[in-house]
Amino acid sequence: MQAAKQLRVAHLRVGVILLTLALLVFYTGVFTRIDNVVYDLGWRFTPHPAAKQVVIVAIDETSLAQYGRWPWARGRDAQLINAVCRAQPLAIGVDIAFVEAGNDANANQQLADAIAHCGKVTLPVMIEAVRAEGQIMEFPPIPSLANAAAKLGRVGVVMDADGVTRAVNLWEGIGTPAWPLLAQQVLQQAQLLPANVAIKPPLLSSASPYTLATSDTRLLDFVGETGSIPRISASLVLASDTPLAALRDKIVLIGATAAGIGDFIATPATTLGAPMPGVEVLANTVVAMRDGRLQQVMPMAEAVCLTVLFAMLPLLWLPRLMPLSGLLVSVLWLLVLVTLSALLPYLTGYRYAPAGAIFAALSSYPLWSWYRLEVARRHLDKELSQLAQMSGQAHKRLSFEQRIEAVQSAQQQLQRLQVEREDMINFISHDIRVPLASAAQQIKSEQLDFDTRERLSQQLQRAHTLAQDYLNISRALNVEAVSFMVLNLVEVLDQAIDSLYEMAQAHQVKLKREISDDAIWVMGDFGLLERAMMNLIKNAISYTPIQQVVIIGINKHGNQVQVWVQDMGVGIAPAVLPKLFQRFQAGTDSRAGSTGMGLYFVRTVIEKHGGSVRAENRPPAGARFTIQLKMHV
Repeated sequence: MQAAKQLRVAHLRVGVILLTLALLVFYTGVFTRIDNVVYDLGWRFTPHPAAKQVVIVAIDETSLAQYGRWPWARGRDAQLINAVCRAQPLAIGVDIAFVEAGNDANANQQLADAIAHCGKVTLPVMIEAVRAEGQIMEFPPIPSLANAAAKLGRVGVVMDADGVTRAVNLWEGIGTPAWPLLAQQVLQQAQLLPANVAIKPPLLSSASPYTLATSDTRLLDFVGETGSIPRISASLVLASDTPLAALRDKIVLIGATAAGIGDFIATPATTLGAPMPGVEVLANTVVAMRDGRLQQVMPMAEAVCLTVLFAMLPLLWLPRLMPLSGLLVSVLWLLVLVTLSALLPYLTGYRYAPAGAIFAALSSYPLWSWYRLEVARRHLDKELSQLAQMSGQAHKRLSFEQRIEAVQSAQQQLQRLQVEREDMINFISHDIRVPLASAAQQIKSEQLDFDTRERLSQQLQRAHTLAQDYLNISRALNVEAVSFMVLNLVEVLDQAIDSLYEMAQAHQVKLKREISDDAIWVMGDFGLLERAMMNLIKNAISYTPIQQVVIIGINKHGNQVQVWVQDMGVGIAPAVLPKLFQRFQAGTDSRAGSTGMGLYFVRTVIEKHGGSVRAENRPPAGARFTIQLKMHV
């Protein structure tokens, strides 16, 4: 129940963070470049139909070489209009600005007559983004040409922050969006304008009558890279005495393609190549509008819902997968998200800005991993705090690695305690239960003679000794270095010898000291070290023949101190030496009365003090036990 609650809290917290990040990026547009890159990728990986019924009459380098530098005289422009019109196109769009009358009124009239005679020519209106006297200016053709034209249409594109053109505004104007695109007018002239493109301007106005008002932004689905729209050189059209069949029943767009005389625009189709001439961008607009492939920006409500959905989806799999699987699925989801966002405009006609969802997808795995680590950290802190309380120590702030090491140490201690528990059960069930059961059985008998009482006393004494040894080992295992104090090891050894003086006398064994009076300081537990020394001396007394001597010595070697106990017994069997300090092991086969835990206790105590203990035979003498500890400086 608690785990399920924690999982719900994790879902909620990570979900809120992901949602906040996604919506923040979406609304601020801080990563608009990501939106643009994804959109451009979609264009590159989707097929595009070939341009039909649209031809560019290009004022190219060949035309300039043959007819002179740009701009041409208006008479030459009139000749070009007449030549194109004779081919009987559906409509003619001119991407050349005629905003100045010039000095040749006759040439202007010739051009006006050519336009009027053709009856299919749409001329451009320019809206300059440069301010003059604080106003944005509209520049229609000169009056004679404007009156002669079949229609007037605006030439212009929407340039994004990265300098790439991806969209157009269907309507623009100063104060009111009154001017349609030239592409709209050309298609209407050719009677090919789709029904979903408005013919009349929207009833909108800007906040100021002197600012640019726009309406109905549409994204362009370009036919291809520069040169994808069919072109015919203007020089070829002017030089032909007969109408060109290539222009018949086509929408013809006249404009400059030669370098240096026209505008060249970066588009998604040209980001890896040469910029596209303005007249070719116009041609792509005509094709996309005619074929119904103009895309719209997804409405805000739908885009927000999609962003929320995409941002929250990783929470479906991250809680259920292991870290590596979660990482792989997250990477796969990121690829799917980018692919879906890139293809969405070409599948649905609506452009979606995926930067917020992509940022959430990139953040989901690190956030979830961070939260899992945070939960693990809190769990570690809780467990460590409980361990500290149980041991009576103050809980310290540790690094994450130190927390892990502390928990691993606790796990090892728990495993050791489990082993000890099993040993204790075996110990109680056999070594203590058997003598106690035997003693209880004898107590039930009606008569207890001297021998029976003696056996009973021995059995009870053995059970008591076993229990005491086990308690001593448990205390040694649980002692911590933080409880150690600085003590004089010479005093510990002297007190241990004094405690066993009567035992030595009873065995008729002499205790010989090779101990200086100088203090030797170590860090340790006085009681445990004293009992460890007593165990070694007891063993030596027990296995030394009468009228012999047990030698106890202490000396220093650098920053180490050695304590040794030498008996005069028969020594230790070679087969027993490797496992002498293990639990329930006795020194020799003759030690039938030993519990087998005395030397294990010695090893446990010395190792807890950071030292070591070893045993060796010293013929012709008996065995020597040596303890080595680090001195306190």
